[in-house]
Amino acid sequence: MQQVVIPDILFSLALPEISLAILIGFVLIFDLFVSLEKKSLVGLVSLIGIIIVLYFTLSQWGVGPKTTFSDFYIVDNFSVFLKSTILVCAALTVLMSIDYLKVEKINYGEFYAMLLFSVFGMLVLVSANDLMTLYLGIETMSISIYVLVAFMRNDVLSREAGFKYFLMGAFASGILLYGIALLYGYTGSTSFTAIAKALSSSNVNAVVSQPVLILSVILLVGGFAFKMALAPFHMWLPDAYTGAPTSVTAFMSVAVKAAAVAVIVRLFVIALPSMSTRWTVLFWALTAATMVWGNIAAIAQKNLKRMLAYSSMSHAGYILMGFVSCFTIHNGKYLFSDFNVSSVLFYLGIYLFTNLGAFGMLIWMCQEGKRGDQIEDWRGLGQSHPWFGMCFVVFLLSLAGIPPTAGFVGKLYLFAAAIQNEFYWLAVIGILTSAISMYYYGRVIMVMFMEPAKDPDIPFEFSRASSLIFTLVILLSMTLYLGLFPDSFIDITKLSASSLF
Repeated sequence: MQQVVIPDILFSLALPEISLAILIGFVLIFDLFVSLEKKSLVGLVSLIGIIIVLYFTLSQWGVGPKTTFSDFYIVDNFSVFLKSTILVCAALTVLMSIDYLKVEKINYGEFYAMLLFSVFGMLVLVSANDLMTLYLGIETMSISIYVLVAFMRNDVLSREAGFKYFLMGAFASGILLYGIALLYGYTGSTSFTAIAKALSSSNVNAVVSQPVLILSVILLVGGFAFKMALAPFHMWLPDAYTGAPTSVTAFMSVAVKAAAVAVIVRLFVIALPSMSTRWTVLFWALTAATMVWGNIAAIAQKNLKRMLAYSSMSHAGYILMGFVSCFTIHNGKYLFSDFNVSSVLFYLGIYLFTNLGAFGMLIWMCQEGKRGDQIEDWRGLGQSHPWFGMCFVVFLLSLAGIPPTAGFVGKLYLFAAAIQNEFYWLAVIGILTSAISMYYYGRVIMVMFMEPAKDPDIPFEFSRASSLIFTLVILLSMTLYLGLFPDSFIDITKLSASSLF
Protein backbone atom coordinates (compact mmCIF):
# COMPACT_ATOMS: atom_id res chain seq x y z
CA MET A 1 0.00 0.00 0.00
CA GLN A 2 1.46 3.29 -1.09
CA GLN A 3 1.79 5.87 1.62
CA VAL A 4 0.27 9.27 0.98
CA VAL A 5 2.61 12.07 1.96
CA ILE A 6 0.97 15.33 2.91
CA PRO A 7 3.31 18.22 2.12
CA ASP A 8 4.13 20.77 4.78
CA ILE A 9 2.12 23.97 4.54
CA LEU A 10 3.96 27.11 5.58
CA PHE A 11 1.19 29.52 6.47
CA SER A 12 3.79 32.12 7.40
CA LEU A 13 4.60 32.58 3.71
CA ALA A 14 0.99 33.56 3.06
CA LEU A 15 0.78 35.87 6.09
CA PRO A 16 0.17 39.04 3.99
CA GLU A 17 -2.75 37.39 2.17
CA ILE A 18 -4.18 35.87 5.36
CA SER A 19 -4.00 39.19 7.22
CA LEU A 20 -5.54 40.97 4.23
CA ALA A 21 -8.44 38.47 4.16
CA ILE A 22 -9.04 39.14 7.88
CA LEU A 23 -8.93 42.89 7.17
CA ILE A 24 -11.55 42.55 4.42
CA GLY A 25 -13.90 40.71 6.76
CA PHE A 26 -13.39 43.31 9.49
CA VAL A 27 -14.00 46.21 7.07
CA LEU A 28 -17.26 44.64 5.87
CA ILE A 29 -18.51 44.15 9.46
CA PHE A 30 -17.27 47.56 10.64
CA ASP A 31 -19.06 49.24 7.73
CA LEU A 32 -22.41 47.99 9.04
CA PHE A 33 -22.03 50.02 12.24
CA VAL A 34 -20.84 53.29 10.69
CA SER A 35 -23.25 55.97 9.51
CA LEU A 36 -23.09 57.38 6.00
CA GLU A 37 -21.60 60.65 7.26
CA LYS A 38 -18.69 58.83 8.91
CA LYS A 39 -17.72 56.39 6.16
CA SER A 40 -14.28 57.99 6.09
CA LEU A 41 -13.61 55.96 9.26
CA VAL A 42 -13.88 52.83 7.12
CA GLY A 43 -11.23 54.29 4.85
CA LEU A 44 -9.01 55.06 7.83
CA VAL A 45 -9.35 51.48 9.13
CA SER A 46 -8.54 50.17 5.63
CA LEU A 47 -5.45 52.37 5.48
CA ILE A 48 -4.16 51.17 8.84
CA GLY A 49 -4.81 47.57 7.80
CA ILE A 50 -2.94 48.01 4.52
CA ILE A 51 0.07 49.41 6.40
CA ILE A 52 0.05 46.32 8.67
CA VAL A 53 -0.14 44.01 5.64
CA LEU A 54 2.73 45.96 4.08
CA TYR A 55 4.79 45.38 7.22
CA PHE A 56 4.17 41.61 7.01
CA THR A 57 5.14 41.71 3.34
CA LEU A 58 8.39 43.58 3.88
CA SER A 59 9.32 41.16 6.68
CA GLN A 60 9.53 38.41 4.02
CA TRP A 61 12.41 40.14 2.21
CA GLY A 62 15.32 37.72 1.94
CA VAL A 63 13.26 34.74 3.16
CA GLY A 64 12.86 33.02 -0.18
CA PRO A 65 12.65 31.68 -2.65
CA LYS A 66 10.32 29.32 -0.83
CA THR A 67 7.15 27.56 -1.92
CA THR A 68 4.11 26.28 -0.05
CA PHE A 69 0.67 24.79 -0.71
CA SER A 70 2.20 22.01 -2.87
CA ASP A 71 4.33 24.52 -4.81
CA PHE A 72 1.24 26.48 -5.85
CA TYR A 73 2.55 29.56 -4.07
CA ILE A 74 6.02 31.12 -4.06
CA VAL A 75 7.65 33.88 -2.02
CA ASP A 76 10.88 35.54 -3.15
CA ASN A 77 12.30 39.05 -3.33
CA PHE A 78 10.64 39.52 -6.72
CA SER A 79 7.17 38.89 -5.25
CA VAL A 80 7.93 40.96 -2.13
CA PHE A 81 8.91 43.97 -4.24
CA LEU A 82 5.80 43.85 -6.42
CA LYS A 83 3.47 43.16 -3.48
CA SER A 84 4.94 46.17 -1.70
CA THR A 85 4.39 48.29 -4.82
CA ILE A 86 0.74 47.22 -5.00
CA LEU A 87 0.15 47.81 -1.28
CA VAL A 88 1.76 51.27 -1.38
CA CYS A 89 -0.44 52.09 -4.37
CA ALA A 90 -3.52 50.89 -2.47
CA ALA A 91 -2.61 52.93 0.63
CA LEU A 92 -2.10 56.11 -1.40
CA THR A 93 -5.35 55.45 -3.28
CA VAL A 94 -7.26 55.19 -0.01
CA LEU A 95 -5.73 58.48 1.15
CA MET A 96 -6.79 60.18 -2.09
CA SER A 97 -10.27 58.67 -1.95
CA ILE A 98 -11.37 59.60 1.58
CA ASP A 99 -12.51 63.12 0.70
CA TYR A 100 -12.96 62.55 -3.04
CA LEU A 101 -15.77 60.05 -2.43
CA LYS A 102 -17.63 62.70 -0.41
CA VAL A 103 -17.38 65.18 -3.29
CA GLU A 104 -18.69 62.65 -5.78
CA LYS A 105 -21.43 61.50 -3.35
CA ILE A 106 -20.29 57.87 -3.47
CA ASN A 107 -18.98 57.70 0.07
CA TYR A 108 -19.87 54.05 0.69
CA GLY A 109 -17.90 51.56 2.75
CA GLU A 110 -18.14 48.94 0.01
CA PHE A 111 -15.63 50.97 -1.99
CA TYR A 112 -12.82 50.13 0.42
CA ALA A 113 -13.90 46.49 0.67
CA MET A 114 -13.80 46.06 -3.12
CA LEU A 115 -10.45 47.83 -3.28
CA LEU A 116 -9.07 45.40 -0.72
CA PHE A 117 -10.58 42.44 -2.59
CA SER A 118 -8.77 43.53 -5.75
CA VAL A 119 -5.52 43.90 -3.81
CA PHE A 120 -5.98 40.38 -2.43
CA GLY A 121 -6.29 39.00 -5.96
CA MET A 122 -3.18 40.92 -7.00
CA LEU A 123 -1.10 39.55 -4.12
CA VAL A 124 -2.16 36.00 -4.98
CA LEU A 125 -1.33 36.67 -8.63
CA VAL A 126 2.14 37.98 -7.84
CA SER A 127 3.03 34.82 -5.88
CA ALA A 128 1.40 32.41 -8.32
CA ASN A 129 3.62 29.43 -9.12
CA ASP A 130 0.88 27.42 -10.78
CA LEU A 131 -1.66 28.02 -13.55
CA MET A 132 -4.59 27.47 -11.17
CA THR A 133 -3.29 29.99 -8.66
CA LEU A 134 -2.69 32.37 -11.56
CA TYR A 135 -6.28 32.13 -12.74
CA LEU A 136 -7.72 32.43 -9.23
CA GLY A 137 -5.74 35.59 -8.60
CA ILE A 138 -6.48 37.23 -11.93
CA GLU A 139 -10.24 36.63 -11.66
CA THR A 140 -10.43 37.87 -8.05
CA MET A 141 -8.64 41.02 -9.15
CA SER A 142 -10.70 41.51 -12.30
CA ILE A 143 -14.17 41.06 -10.77
CA SER A 144 -13.37 43.58 -8.04
CA ILE A 145 -12.08 46.11 -10.58
CA TYR A 146 -15.27 45.72 -12.67
CA VAL A 147 -17.31 46.79 -9.66
CA LEU A 148 -15.02 49.71 -8.84
CA VAL A 149 -15.17 51.06 -12.39
CA ALA A 150 -18.99 51.16 -12.21
CA PHE A 151 -19.04 52.45 -8.62
CA MET A 152 -20.51 55.86 -9.55
CA ARG A 153 -23.96 54.30 -9.78
CA ASN A 154 -25.72 57.56 -10.70
CA ASP A 155 -23.29 58.34 -13.51
CA VAL A 156 -24.22 56.90 -16.92
CA LEU A 157 -20.61 56.95 -18.12
CA SER A 158 -19.46 54.97 -15.08
CA ARG A 159 -22.14 52.31 -15.47
CA GLU A 160 -21.46 52.01 -19.20
CA ALA A 161 -17.70 51.78 -18.61
CA GLY A 162 -18.13 49.05 -16.00
CA PHE A 163 -20.44 47.05 -18.29
CA LYS A 164 -18.09 47.29 -21.28
CA TYR A 165 -15.10 46.37 -19.16
CA PHE A 166 -16.95 43.38 -17.71
CA LEU A 167 -18.02 42.00 -21.10
CA MET A 168 -14.59 42.39 -22.68
CA GLY A 169 -12.88 41.12 -19.53
CA ALA A 170 -15.04 37.99 -19.45
CA PHE A 171 -14.16 37.31 -23.09
CA ALA A 172 -10.45 37.81 -22.38
CA SER A 173 -10.65 35.51 -19.35
CA GLY A 174 -12.13 32.81 -21.58
CA ILE A 175 -9.24 33.19 -24.03
CA LEU A 176 -6.74 33.00 -21.18
CA LEU A 177 -8.41 29.92 -19.72
CA TYR A 178 -8.38 28.18 -23.11
CA GLY A 179 -4.65 28.85 -23.39
CA ILE A 180 -4.12 27.43 -19.89
CA ALA A 181 -6.14 24.31 -20.80
CA LEU A 182 -4.06 23.67 -23.94
CA LEU A 183 -0.81 24.10 -22.03
CA TYR A 184 -2.00 21.71 -19.33
CA GLY A 185 -3.19 19.22 -21.94
CA TYR A 186 0.22 19.11 -23.60
CA THR A 187 2.44 19.08 -20.50
CA GLY A 188 0.16 17.24 -18.06
CA SER A 189 0.86 19.73 -15.27
CA THR A 190 -0.15 23.19 -14.09
CA SER A 191 3.05 23.87 -12.13
CA PHE A 192 5.40 26.41 -13.72
CA THR A 193 8.53 24.38 -12.92
CA ALA A 194 6.91 21.12 -14.07
CA ILE A 195 5.83 22.76 -17.34
CA ALA A 196 9.37 24.00 -17.96
CA LYS A 197 10.73 20.50 -17.29
CA ALA A 198 8.16 18.87 -19.59
CA LEU A 199 9.06 21.24 -22.43
CA SER A 200 12.81 20.84 -21.98
CA SER A 201 14.06 18.47 -24.63
CA SER A 202 17.18 17.72 -26.59
CA ASN A 203 15.17 18.48 -29.70
CA VAL A 204 13.93 21.95 -28.78
CA ASN A 205 12.98 22.84 -32.35
CA ALA A 206 10.52 19.96 -32.48
CA VAL A 207 8.92 21.06 -29.20
CA VAL A 208 8.47 24.72 -30.08
CA SER A 209 6.96 23.79 -33.44
CA GLN A 210 4.04 21.92 -31.91
CA PRO A 211 0.77 23.58 -33.09
CA VAL A 212 -0.89 23.04 -29.69
CA LEU A 213 1.90 24.87 -27.88
CA ILE A 214 2.00 27.70 -30.41
CA LEU A 215 -1.76 28.20 -30.10
CA SER A 216 -1.50 28.07 -26.30
CA VAL A 217 1.20 30.78 -26.29
CA ILE A 218 -0.87 32.97 -28.65
CA LEU A 219 -3.94 32.68 -26.42
CA LEU A 220 -1.96 33.36 -23.23
CA VAL A 221 -0.30 36.42 -24.75
CA GLY A 222 -3.69 37.68 -25.99
CA GLY A 223 -5.29 37.26 -22.55
CA PHE A 224 -2.52 39.13 -20.76
CA ALA A 225 -2.44 41.78 -23.49
CA PHE A 226 -6.04 42.61 -22.62
CA LYS A 227 -5.29 42.91 -18.90
CA MET A 228 -2.42 45.32 -19.64
CA ALA A 229 -4.38 47.18 -22.35
CA LEU A 230 -1.82 46.50 -25.07
CA ALA A 231 -2.73 47.54 -28.61
CA PRO A 232 -4.96 46.33 -30.24
CA PHE A 233 -6.49 44.81 -27.06
CA HIS A 234 -7.09 48.19 -25.43
CA MET A 235 -10.67 48.79 -26.55
CA TRP A 236 -11.94 48.95 -22.98
CA LEU A 237 -9.29 51.33 -21.71
CA PRO A 238 -10.47 54.85 -22.77
CA ASP A 239 -14.08 54.34 -21.61
CA ALA A 240 -13.11 52.54 -18.39
CA TYR A 241 -10.56 55.16 -17.38
CA THR A 242 -12.89 58.05 -18.25
CA GLY A 243 -16.01 56.65 -16.59
CA ALA A 244 -14.45 55.25 -13.43
CA PRO A 245 -13.95 57.38 -10.30
CA THR A 246 -10.62 59.19 -10.69
CA SER A 247 -9.04 57.47 -7.68
CA VAL A 248 -10.01 54.09 -9.17
CA THR A 249 -8.49 55.10 -12.49
CA ALA A 250 -5.25 56.00 -10.70
CA PHE A 251 -5.24 52.67 -8.87
CA MET A 252 -5.94 50.67 -12.04
CA SER A 253 -3.24 52.43 -14.03
CA VAL A 254 -0.53 51.26 -11.63
CA ALA A 255 -1.61 48.25 -9.55
CA VAL A 256 -3.14 46.19 -12.37
CA LYS A 257 0.00 46.70 -14.48
CA ALA A 258 2.24 45.64 -11.59
CA ALA A 259 0.25 42.44 -11.01
CA ALA A 260 0.08 41.63 -14.73
CA VAL A 261 3.81 42.20 -15.22
CA ALA A 262 4.57 39.94 -12.25
CA VAL A 263 2.65 36.99 -13.64
CA ILE A 264 3.86 37.57 -17.22
CA VAL A 265 7.50 37.52 -16.13
CA ARG A 266 7.05 34.48 -13.90
CA LEU A 267 5.01 32.47 -16.41
CA PHE A 268 6.99 33.14 -19.56
CA VAL A 269 10.48 33.29 -18.05
CA ILE A 270 10.10 30.39 -15.60
CA ALA A 271 7.56 28.09 -17.30
CA LEU A 272 8.05 28.84 -21.01
CA PRO A 273 11.71 29.74 -21.65
CA SER A 274 11.89 27.06 -24.35
CA MET A 275 9.14 28.91 -26.24
CA SER A 276 10.92 32.28 -26.01
CA THR A 277 11.54 32.39 -29.78
CA ARG A 278 7.75 32.38 -30.24
CA TRP A 279 6.44 34.66 -27.52
CA THR A 280 9.28 37.18 -27.83
CA VAL A 281 8.11 37.99 -31.38
CA LEU A 282 4.49 38.38 -30.22
CA PHE A 283 5.37 40.65 -27.31
CA TRP A 284 7.78 42.63 -29.52
CA ALA A 285 4.97 43.47 -31.96
CA LEU A 286 2.50 44.28 -29.15
CA THR A 287 5.03 46.48 -27.36
CA ALA A 288 5.89 48.49 -30.46
CA ALA A 289 2.20 48.90 -31.43
CA THR A 290 1.27 49.96 -27.90
CA MET A 291 3.94 52.66 -27.66
CA VAL A 292 3.01 54.08 -31.06
CA TRP A 293 -0.78 53.81 -30.76
CA GLY A 294 -0.96 55.08 -27.18
CA ASN A 295 1.09 58.22 -27.83
CA ILE A 296 -0.52 59.12 -31.16
CA ALA A 297 -4.07 58.61 -29.84
CA ALA A 298 -3.31 60.80 -26.80
CA ILE A 299 -2.58 63.78 -29.07
CA ALA A 300 -6.20 64.06 -30.23
CA GLN A 301 -7.78 63.95 -26.76
CA LYS A 302 -9.51 66.97 -25.22
CA ASN A 303 -10.51 65.13 -22.05
CA LEU A 304 -7.58 65.00 -19.62
CA LYS A 305 -8.55 61.64 -18.10
CA ARG A 306 -8.85 60.15 -21.56
CA MET A 307 -5.47 61.61 -22.51
CA LEU A 308 -3.90 60.09 -19.40
CA ALA A 309 -5.62 56.79 -20.27
CA TYR A 310 -3.79 56.62 -23.60
CA SER A 311 -0.66 57.83 -21.84
CA SER A 312 -1.00 54.94 -19.39
CA MET A 313 -1.36 52.60 -22.35
CA SER A 314 1.90 53.85 -23.86
CA HIS A 315 3.68 53.37 -20.52
CA ALA A 316 2.55 49.74 -20.52
CA GLY A 317 4.50 49.47 -23.76
CA TYR A 318 7.59 51.00 -22.16
CA ILE A 319 7.35 48.58 -19.24
CA LEU A 320 7.06 45.56 -21.54
CA MET A 321 10.05 46.76 -23.58
CA GLY A 322 12.26 45.73 -20.67
CA PHE A 323 10.56 42.35 -20.44
CA VAL A 324 10.71 41.60 -24.18
CA SER A 325 14.44 42.27 -24.23
CA CYS A 326 15.16 40.17 -21.12
CA PHE A 327 16.40 37.31 -23.29
CA THR A 328 19.65 37.84 -25.14
CA ILE A 329 20.94 35.56 -27.90
CA HIS A 330 24.33 34.00 -27.12
CA ASN A 331 25.77 31.21 -29.28
CA GLY A 332 22.35 30.62 -30.80
CA LYS A 333 20.62 30.31 -27.42
CA TYR A 334 18.37 32.69 -25.49
CA LEU A 335 19.85 33.64 -22.12
CA PHE A 336 17.94 35.38 -19.36
CA SER A 337 19.07 38.86 -18.28
CA ASP A 338 18.01 39.98 -14.80
CA PHE A 339 19.28 43.49 -15.69
CA ASN A 340 16.25 43.91 -17.94
CA VAL A 341 13.79 42.67 -15.33
CA SER A 342 15.40 45.09 -12.89
CA SER A 343 14.69 47.93 -15.32
CA VAL A 344 11.03 46.86 -15.47
CA LEU A 345 10.74 46.83 -11.68
CA PHE A 346 12.43 50.20 -11.37
CA TYR A 347 10.12 51.76 -13.94
CA LEU A 348 7.07 50.31 -12.20
CA GLY A 349 8.25 51.85 -8.94
CA ILE A 350 8.73 55.35 -10.31
CA TYR A 351 5.57 55.05 -12.43
CA LEU A 352 3.65 54.44 -9.21
CA PHE A 353 4.54 57.86 -7.81
CA THR A 354 4.40 59.77 -11.09
CA ASN A 355 1.09 58.50 -12.43
CA LEU A 356 -0.69 58.57 -9.07
CA GLY A 357 0.51 62.15 -8.76
CA ALA A 358 -0.96 63.12 -12.14
CA PHE A 359 -4.35 61.64 -11.28
CA GLY A 360 -4.12 63.14 -7.79
CA MET A 361 -3.94 66.59 -9.40
CA LEU A 362 -7.20 65.80 -11.20
CA ILE A 363 -8.80 64.88 -7.88
CA TRP A 364 -7.54 68.16 -6.42
CA MET A 365 -9.55 69.92 -9.13
CA CYS A 366 -12.74 68.10 -8.20
CA GLN A 367 -15.52 70.14 -6.66
CA GLU A 368 -19.20 69.51 -6.33
CA GLY A 369 -20.63 69.69 -9.82
CA LYS A 370 -17.17 70.17 -11.41
CA ARG A 371 -14.62 67.41 -12.09
CA GLY A 372 -11.98 69.28 -14.10
CA ASP A 373 -11.70 66.51 -16.67
CA GLN A 374 -11.47 68.78 -19.71
CA ILE A 375 -8.12 70.29 -20.65
CA GLU A 376 -9.93 73.62 -21.16
CA ASP A 377 -10.81 73.62 -17.45
CA TRP A 378 -7.12 74.10 -16.67
CA ARG A 379 -6.69 77.36 -18.58
CA GLY A 380 -4.77 79.97 -16.62
CA LEU A 381 -4.46 77.87 -13.46
CA GLY A 382 -0.68 77.99 -13.64
CA GLN A 383 -0.82 81.80 -13.53
CA SER A 384 -3.42 82.15 -10.80
CA HIS A 385 -2.13 79.20 -8.73
CA PRO A 386 1.59 78.82 -9.60
CA TRP A 387 2.37 76.23 -6.90
CA PHE A 388 -0.45 74.02 -8.14
CA GLY A 389 0.71 74.46 -11.72
CA MET A 390 4.34 73.65 -10.94
CA CYS A 391 3.36 70.46 -9.10
CA PHE A 392 1.44 69.22 -12.11
CA VAL A 393 4.32 70.22 -14.41
CA VAL A 394 6.70 67.99 -12.41
CA PHE A 395 4.40 64.96 -12.81
CA LEU A 396 3.87 65.61 -16.52
CA LEU A 397 7.60 66.07 -17.15
CA SER A 398 8.28 62.81 -15.32
CA LEU A 399 5.74 60.99 -17.49
CA ALA A 400 7.45 62.47 -20.55
CA GLY A 401 10.87 61.38 -19.26
CA ILE A 402 12.47 64.80 -18.78
CA PRO A 403 15.35 65.25 -16.26
CA PRO A 404 15.73 65.67 -13.33
CA THR A 405 12.54 63.69 -12.67
CA ALA A 406 12.28 59.97 -11.91
CA GLY A 407 10.68 59.30 -15.30
CA PHE A 408 13.91 60.26 -17.07
CA VAL A 409 15.98 57.74 -15.08
CA GLY A 410 13.32 55.05 -15.57
CA LYS A 411 13.19 55.44 -19.36
CA LEU A 412 16.96 55.70 -19.60
CA TYR A 413 17.24 52.41 -17.69
CA LEU A 414 14.71 50.72 -19.99
CA PHE A 415 16.32 51.98 -23.20
CA ALA A 416 19.76 50.92 -21.95
CA ALA A 417 18.45 47.44 -21.17
CA ALA A 418 16.94 47.09 -24.66
CA ILE A 419 20.12 48.32 -26.38
CA GLN A 420 22.33 46.07 -24.26
CA ASN A 421 20.50 43.00 -25.54
CA GLU A 422 20.47 44.32 -29.12
CA PHE A 423 16.79 45.19 -29.34
CA TYR A 424 17.69 48.37 -31.16
CA TRP A 425 14.43 48.94 -33.00
CA LEU A 426 12.40 48.76 -29.79
CA ALA A 427 14.69 51.35 -28.23
CA VAL A 428 14.35 53.61 -31.30
CA ILE A 429 10.55 53.33 -31.23
CA GLY A 430 10.56 54.04 -27.50
CA ILE A 431 12.70 57.17 -27.91
CA LEU A 432 10.62 58.50 -30.83
CA THR A 433 7.30 57.91 -29.06
CA SER A 434 8.66 59.57 -25.91
CA ALA A 435 9.40 62.62 -28.06
CA ILE A 436 5.79 62.52 -29.31
CA SER A 437 4.49 62.40 -25.74
CA MET A 438 6.20 65.70 -25.00
CA TYR A 439 3.71 67.35 -27.36
CA TYR A 440 0.50 66.43 -25.54
CA TYR A 441 2.04 66.80 -22.08
CA GLY A 442 3.41 70.17 -23.17
CA ARG A 443 -0.02 71.19 -24.45
CA VAL A 444 -1.45 70.87 -20.94
CA ILE A 445 1.43 72.94 -19.55
CA MET A 446 0.86 75.59 -22.22
CA VAL A 447 -2.86 75.77 -21.40
CA MET A 448 -2.09 76.29 -17.72
CA PHE A 449 0.62 78.93 -18.08
CA MET A 450 0.14 80.63 -21.45
CA GLU A 451 -3.62 80.93 -21.90
CA PRO A 452 -6.03 83.18 -19.97
CA ALA A 453 -8.35 81.75 -17.35
CA LYS A 454 -11.63 80.35 -18.57
CA ASP A 455 -13.64 82.45 -16.12
CA PRO A 456 -11.22 85.15 -14.81
CA ASP A 457 -13.88 86.83 -12.68
CA ILE A 458 -14.73 83.65 -10.80
CA PRO A 459 -12.00 82.60 -8.32
CA PHE A 460 -11.25 78.87 -8.39
CA GLU A 461 -11.23 77.00 -5.11
CA PHE A 462 -9.34 73.74 -4.91
CA SER A 463 -10.17 70.81 -2.70
CA ARG A 464 -8.78 71.47 0.78
CA ALA A 465 -8.64 67.81 1.76
CA SER A 466 -5.63 67.44 4.01
CA SER A 467 -5.27 63.73 3.20
CA LEU A 468 -5.07 64.48 -0.54
CA ILE A 469 -2.54 67.29 -0.09
CA PHE A 470 -0.41 65.04 2.15
CA THR A 471 -0.52 62.31 -0.52
CA LEU A 472 0.51 64.72 -3.27
CA VAL A 473 3.45 65.96 -1.18
CA ILE A 474 4.65 62.35 -0.81
CA LEU A 475 4.24 61.65 -4.53
CA LEU A 476 5.97 64.87 -5.58
CA SER A 477 8.87 64.29 -3.18
CA MET A 478 9.43 60.71 -4.39
CA THR A 479 9.22 61.75 -8.06
CA LEU A 480 12.02 64.28 -7.54
CA TYR A 481 14.06 62.17 -5.09
CA LEU A 482 14.19 59.09 -7.35
CA GLY A 483 15.15 61.34 -10.24
CA LEU A 484 18.12 62.77 -8.33
CA PHE A 485 19.17 59.79 -6.17
CA PRO A 486 18.02 56.56 -7.87
CA ASP A 487 20.98 54.35 -6.88
CA SER A 488 19.57 52.73 -3.73
CA PHE A 489 16.24 51.98 -5.41
CA ILE A 490 18.02 50.47 -8.42
CA ASP A 491 19.97 48.19 -6.08
CA ILE A 492 16.71 46.96 -4.54
CA THR A 493 15.26 46.18 -7.97
CA LYS A 494 18.42 44.26 -8.93
CA LEU A 495 18.13 42.09 -5.82
CA SER A 496 14.45 41.51 -6.60
CA ALA A 497 15.11 40.50 -10.21
CA SER A 498 18.01 38.18 -9.36
CA SER A 499 15.79 36.17 -6.97
CA LEU A 500 13.92 34.69 -9.96
CA PHE A 501 16.85 32.33 -10.54
